[in-house]
Amino acid sequence: MDVAIIGIDLGTTNSLVCVCQDGRVRLVPGPLGDVLTPSVVSVEENGEICIGAVAKERLITHPSDTAASFKRYMGTEKVFTLAGRSFTPQELSSFVLRQLKEDAERFLGEAVTEAVISVPAYFNDDQRYATREAGRLAGIYVERLINEPSAAALAASRISGQEEGSYLVFDLGGGTLDVSVVDYFENVIEIVAVSGDTHLGGNDFDEVIARSCCKAGGLNYEDLEEDQKASLLRLSEKCKKELTVQKEAVITFGPDEQPFTLTNMLLAESCQTLFDRIGQVLKNVLRDSSRTIHEIDEIVLVGGSSRMPVIFLFLQTFLGKTPCMIGSPDEIVAAGVGTYAGIKERKQEIRDLVLTDICPFTLGTSIVNYSDVTRPVMSPIIERNSILPSSKTGYYTNARDGQSHISIGIYQGEAYYCEDNVELGTVEMDILPVRKGEARIEIRFTYDINGILEVEVTDHVQKRTERAVIAGRHFRLSEQELDRRLKELNAYKLSPPGGIRTRLVLARGERMFAELVGEERKEVACVLQRLQEALEGQNDQKISNCLRESEAVFDRLDGTEP
Repeated sequence: MDVAIIGIDLGTTNSLVCVCQDGRVRLVPGPLGDVLTPSVVSVEENGEICIGAVAKERLITHPSDTAASFKRYMGTEKVFTLAGRSFTPQELSSFVLRQLKEDAERFLGEAVTEAVISVPAYFNDDQRYATREAGRLAGIYVERLINEPSAAALAASRISGQEEGSYLVFDLGGGTLDVSVVDYFENVIEIVAVSGDTHLGGNDFDEVIARSCCKAGGLNYEDLEEDQKASLLRLSEKCKKELTVQKEAVITFGPDEQPFTLTNMLLAESCQTLFDRIGQVLKNVLRDSSRTIHEIDEIVLVGGSSRMPVIFLFLQTFLGKTPCMIGSPDEIVAAGVGTYAGIKERKQEIRDLVLTDICPFTLGTSIVNYSDVTRPVMSPIIERNSILPSSKTGYYTNARDGQSHISIGIYQGEAYYCEDNVELGTVEMDILPVRKGEARIEIRFTYDINGILEVEVTDHVQKRTERAVIAGRHFRLSEQELDRRLKELNAYKLSPPGGIRTRLVLARGERMFAELVGEERKEVACVLQRLQEALEGQNDQKISNCLRESEAVFDRLDGTEP
């Protein structure tokens, strides 16, 4: 029996599977005939697993036995307990993948052992590795993950017939927001910059509607039972969908069953906090791409949640450019993944192309923080949005006289303090005990397209080199089960002591360090260091002057100076 390669869009809310036949991508229907499979898993009393539409219904009737939106927790230690059984997000995702695999095998009449799976471009190494683990648990070999904006750009270019272009791909799914600037030219699809929020999606709009309904009815959302919450969220989702085609929608909920009427205008006002977060992501991706919106040919809407009129109006107002809907927002990523699966199968009907990838998060090392030696700070080596593969070098020295050993922490993330980033590993090395500043340490990071990071540390004084290979935070799947849970980044630590103004300036600096790259990031780091030194000196006048200088720098870099 022949073996086929399938394409899978593993979504937070819905998932799709597709195949390439006769040069065309075909979406595979599930048992109920719908190509969209809700990414919901439920465990029945007899231990059987329900997937998709049936499981989604059980969210209301069996909330403690059912899980949804678990993709949000991929790559973390989150554990879901359903019907007294514990599952990781990878295991729950594997049930969805297994269902899609069986649907494809029924559709094709042949075995499926390999798949291309889409992931948000903003997914970090842990999340990508967890996606591969889910595939392995479903009995599917996953050699390649494809970034969702790359898939969307590939499908959009085929649908529109354009040979080249520049896209801003706005992908708002049920649980994640992924915004990318993508170039398409000469059969090359290149991601220029990515930004996103892995905890922002259509589900959050549902919750805002649910809370507004409770407030109007004199109820406290937090006091609702789990089944009541599930029911109200379902009604809220229905209301949200109705507002895509009509001016108002009504929810009847609560003991008095008072109707709650919602319009798009009221929804926009209620969701201002969510729009603020979306706006920040848009600012970040345009800044990192060094593009203005006028240099973008098309704003491509992806994800079912992008259908909301309030999203369309917000983007049009915020960006000053009208978005477009090329194909179905629910299906465009799957269409691109299916096309790439056809390329992997070397289908003659589909011409080959090159997909470039980027590093979505900064990779760096820890350096001594002389203001607080217990909190080392981040020194970026490969900054986010660097094209992969990438090899870059940083140069360092010893921190004290007579130092005979260095421990080099390897981190991933955008935060100023290393403890707020993801620790990937360490490299240990003995060095010659020379005076402070006389050691010559070269650290080279080489990061490939499969997420493998090679770290090479060279002491040029004693001509010695240490090497380490770091992949997926050293979490690996055993043959029988996951022997270790993937760890989640710790919550942000308390702000340093000081007055309100001081805490605000410090927090702003750390935020800007996370947002900026290159020389601007270095400038922010210098400002933070000077401010910390001033605070240690406890000279009120010096602190006041330093605060004023810091604010002036941050205003200039933030574009808010008068």
